[in-house]
Amino acid sequence: MLNPDLHPRRQRGWPRAALLVLAVPLIAACSPALNWREIRPKGLDILLSFPCKPQQITQDVRLAGNTVKMSMTGCTADDMTFALAHADVKDASRVGAALAVLHQAAVHNVGGTVTRSRASAVDHTAGGLPDALDLEISGKSPTGKPLRERVVLFAQGSQVYQATAFGHAKDYKPEAAQTFSGSVRLSGHGAGD
Repeated sequence: MLNPDLHPRRQRGWPRAALLVLAVPLIAACSPALNWREIRPKGLDILLSFPCKPQQITQDVRLAGNTVKMSMTGCTADDMTFALAHADVKDASRVGAALAVLHQAAVHNVGGTVTRSRASAVDHTAGGLPDALDLEISGKSPTGKPLRERVVLFAQGSQVYQATAFGHAKDYKPEAAQTFSGSVRLSGHGAGD
């Protein structure tokens, strides 16, 4: 069951990569409850827990001035959407710009404001990645309903990732967003290594 109220806004000048992140309801089926399971998205060297069976799409997008393949793995459960976006920008020097675009788009796509921003550690075999950024965002759906969003942005080598959990403010469950974002585990090597 798709919720048209959670579809992204199309803003002139914003990269399609930014819109892809909120497009997960297009590929996801609704589930009545949270049924957590560990998933390793196809082609990625990452493991994380989803509360529903995710589907994956890949498409070419513009990200920080380059065309890259971006994969989106996600699903909707208990009136929330859970998604992992991933792209290989092919050059570690482009990672900062790509993460900045994803950060700005996460806020802009919901006409939101960041209510909390903190450094976070993403688990991998060599220890946490201290440069991960964990955001909480309040915004609105295209129809004006209040939304809440949790976004964790991180990178490994030339790989950039965005883990997102969002829903209408009345349906948003902070503990589910925390479980999802806290479950991310990377190997000691980049997905493309």
